Amino acid sequence: MTLADGYAWAAIGGLVVVVFVTRNVFMALPRRLHPSGTLERALRVAPLAALVALTVPAAAEAWLAPGAGWLEVWQDGRLPAAVVTLAVARAAGTPFPGLAAGVAVLLAIGGLG
Repeated sequence: MTLADGYAWAAIGGLVVVVFVTRNVFMALPRRLHPSGTLERALRVAPLAALVALTVPAAAEAWLAPGAGWLEVWQDGRLPAAVVTLAVARAAGTPFPGLAAGVAVLLAIGGLG
């Protein structure tokens, strides 16, 4: 495992922890301390926002590379993986299937290699 692989796994692990904590911390609190209104709605979309924050920079890097055309960007694997990650996560309503689908697409295309 290379240093870059370690960073990727650390990011995935961090995302899992953040998503788990933000979605479940209020289950241990008394009902009167549960969030309501805007905070409750924000916590509902936090996992998808975290996915966007992780995938957009990687996809933009492939897109903004010097001399990158449409074919090169889609063959790179990062943009298709990002699109699949976000679509599956949005359809499933939870980030974990999206992460799995995005990694599968990235590995199938051979991105980052």
